[in-house]
Amino acid sequence: MIKYILGFVIVLAIVLVAITVGANNDQIITFNYIVAQSDFRLSTLVAILFGLGLILGWLITGFFYLKLRLKNMVLTRQIKRQTQQINELTSSLNVKAAE
Repeated sequence: MIKYILGFVIVLAIVLVAITVGANNDQIITFNYIVAQSDFRLSTLVAILFGLGLILGWLITGFFYLKLRLKNMVLTRQIKRQTQQINELTSSLNVKAAE
């Protein structure tokens, strides 16, 4: 429970810092991107880029988390299969030893 609260506090602090930095910048700048050019307030551009970075970070983290979860499922299934095979072998050896 503490790690969730700590994570929330960290995310909240980052968002507040981003808003504070963005709110103090009212200059109009020209932003050139590949297909066009636009004029934005610096605070708006900072907020947009911060949001895109946050979303991209969550997507990348989610991808690797999902990849690890799938690998964990495969390995757990493999362990269960191998445990069952070991139990079958030991029970068959016990039967042969009893004969």
